[in-house]
Amino acid sequence: MHFSAQIKVLPLDYWSRIASAIRDNYYQSLSAARMLLAIDAYASAAAKSAACNVAISAVNAAGVAKALELPRQLALAKLAVPLDSTRLKLRNGGELPLFYAWSESGYERTLPTQEAGKGLEIIREFLDAKGNVVSEAAVGDELTARVRVRSTSRSDVPQVALVDVLPGGLEPVLSAPSDDDAPDMPIWRRRLGGKSSWNIEYADIREDRVVFYGGVQSQMTEVTYKVRATNVGEFVVPAAYAEAMYERRIFGRSAAGKFVVKAAGK
Repeated sequence: MHFSAQIKVLPLDYWSRIASAIRDNYYQSLSAARMLLAIDAYASAAAKSAACNVAISAVNAAGVAKALELPRQLALAKLAVPLDSTRLKLRNGGELPLFYAWSESGYERTLPTQEAGKGLEIIREFLDAKGNVVSEAAVGDELTARVRVRSTSRSDVPQVALVDVLPGGLEPVLSAPSDDDAPDMPIWRRRLGGKSSWNIEYADIREDRVVFYGGVQSQMTEVTYKVRATNVGEFVVPAAYAEAMYERRIFGRSAAGKFVVKAAGK
């Protein structure tokens, strides 16, 4: 490959443009393959250039820096950063620029009380038999889970996965397929029932959640299905979450909350 010989003369924003193309989904199989070869070649060349000349320190809010131990192979290396870090200090003694990404993962200590997202809006509610929004029920009660979703960034977002995780005291009510069902009705639709103004392509039904797949438009659409209260207690209602499967920067999250299930007759 001649790419390795051209690395030093490429402008720095060349790599930013590559990252932008990936982020905006502007690529196909051939360009993606060449992109991977380019990134691999650059990572290898940069690692050789920076050998023994790179230092990384994590700095906390008090300004105390802690040097991070670097692996022998710097190409595409991963490092663990202390939780109290607020910034990184990098020293690069090599000839080529180095690139880094900082990511965080974990669970929120407090429940999100507001919807959030970028490009998608999600509202999830539980309704009683009269159509009222409720946050408690008795064991054995059947409720309607309603999830509403729309695009806020453009007219259509294709291939969205929406994960609706139920609180511990509720589970989906599944129906056995019937001979009266339309012959072209998907099996998941027969089992889940409910109604939908959202053009769902598929639904994955599990014990504690339902995962919906389909395109999302700018008008608000919804899907409903039945759930049953099964266990007594106070349960966290996880936020429903949606993401464009091939444009991960487009996502949405509903508010979380709590749901109380009481004993029958109380």
